[in-house]
Amino acid sequence: MLENLLFPEINETPDDIISKYPRRNSDLVVTRMAPSPTWFLHIGAVYSTLLDTVVAKKNNWIVFLRIEDTDQKREIEWAAEKFVDIFKVFWLNFDEGPVWENYKDVGNYWPYTQSKREYIYKVFIKDLVARGLAYPCFLTEEEISETRAIQEASKVPTGIYKEYSPWRYASSDDVKKALSENKEFVIRLKSTWELTKKIDVKDIVKWIVSTQENFLDIVICKKTGIPTYHFAHLIDDYLMWTTHVIRSDEWFASLPLHLELFNMMWWKAPQYAHYGPLVKIDWEGKRKLSKRKDLEADVEFYFREWYMVEAIIDFLSNMINAWFEDWRKQNPNESYLDYDFKLEKVNTAGALVDIDKLNWVSSNTIKNTSSEILYEKLIKYLEKYDLEFFKIVKSFPDIYNLKIVSELKTKIRKFSEYKENTFFLYDESKIPSRELLVNQKMKIDDLETAKKWLILALDLLEKRNKTDFISVEEVKNSFVLAINKAQMKNGQVLWPVRCALSWEEFSPWALELIYILWVEKSIFRLKNVLNFL
Repeated sequence: MLENLLFPEINETPDDIISKYPRRNSDLVVTRMAPSPTWFLHIGAVYSTLLDTVVAKKNNWIVFLRIEDTDQKREIEWAAEKFVDIFKVFWLNFDEGPVWENYKDVGNYWPYTQSKREYIYKVFIKDLVARGLAYPCFLTEEEISETRAIQEASKVPTGIYKEYSPWRYASSDDVKKALSENKEFVIRLKSTWELTKKIDVKDIVKWIVSTQENFLDIVICKKTGIPTYHFAHLIDDYLMWTTHVIRSDEWFASLPLHLELFNMMWWKAPQYAHYGPLVKIDWEGKRKLSKRKDLEADVEFYFREWYMVEAIIDFLSNMINAWFEDWRKQNPNESYLDYDFKLEKVNTAGALVDIDKLNWVSSNTIKNTSSEILYEKLIKYLEKYDLEFFKIVKSFPDIYNLKIVSELKTKIRKFSEYKENTFFLYDESKIPSRELLVNQKMKIDDLETAKKWLILALDLLEKRNKTDFISVEEVKNSFVLAINKAQMKNGQVLWPVRCALSWEEFSPWALELIYILWVEKSIFRLKNVLNFL
């Protein structure tokens, strides 16, 4: 028989395979995350996994991880392992999958990597061939291109189907002859559905949608013998007893095909929920976030820019459900898992990846995080992404660095801004320009006036006899009193002091700098500038 010619090595039946995968409790709801390791991890994968997680944990579901690596031409070595590590960074923990030490499988439905399940898929493909629902197709790329040209000229849908698939109706002798000549072939589904018919599809997010039936004889097994995604994921979802498939709207067009495959296998299809894709707005207008065009599509972008994981999660949660933002304001210290996420309320039009909004979320997250935790995270970030500056920062006492973090946390949106806002606090080599010390708005008309106020600040600090201030408030009390005695305004005196301490036009205010730098270093910098003048 034909199936034995095509798959002589397959000796088991579908029932043999199914018996190895124990049916789960009928009351259990099971969903999965199934990334393809063909490039970097898209932020949409984290968005989708977060959605899986928040819905699952709220309703006592199971979420498992499956690596869908059937596209081996585009597979990136170690990408799957990196994906697992990134999910762990986001605290997205799976109940099952290749998530144990050394990426070993956890769970009863292993292997959870598709490249290790090739034999399983072929058992079911062989069965479809035996039942006349799949066939070998020996069409060459040139013949497929010729068919497409004929279809386009005839203004009919393109693809391999019915009268446009000569091998669909080939005799056993024709197939045997092609095999004896060692012609390359794929296995195609023999679709039983019609081009002219529609089906009503129920979707948890979209509700009921009328869509065209699948009529294409799609490839279910490649020339390499590796099954395609469309077929492999269907077998896996059934054997792993997946009850809910939550995925991006881009997969909705494939749903009729997937439903036809379930129908051919005599299996009940899982429930589907298709959420809106991640989008951005630029000069092209509103469009789907692109792996090729957009830096923010790559999860590593958010790590390099050093957005706190907590901020990214809140940002994505806002995208999942617009009411999350109000909830977060009222519950700043609660876990995002405490919010009542519902699939029915998920964004269907497309979730906007707005970096300005992320910056706003991130700045609030930083403000609400203790300085000690921020400093710990900062050191880890610098060690990974800016080793040179990391060594400079670590050459200073932790208490000094912690003071900088404490004062800066209300002024930055992400820690990639830390260096540009603080480098002057770790450098002793610069002197401000004379022009910077003069400021007409502050009524500092010449260098002599600036010098006068620098001397006032220096005298005040030297009187402390190297005793450091215990807070910014103490610095403020000391300086305001001295400035009042001099019958001047704070800005007039403190402008040249700030410039002398920071050497920059924009920096933290003078009193904050004195507190951070300590008295001795502040004296040193003021004297340097006075000597320069």
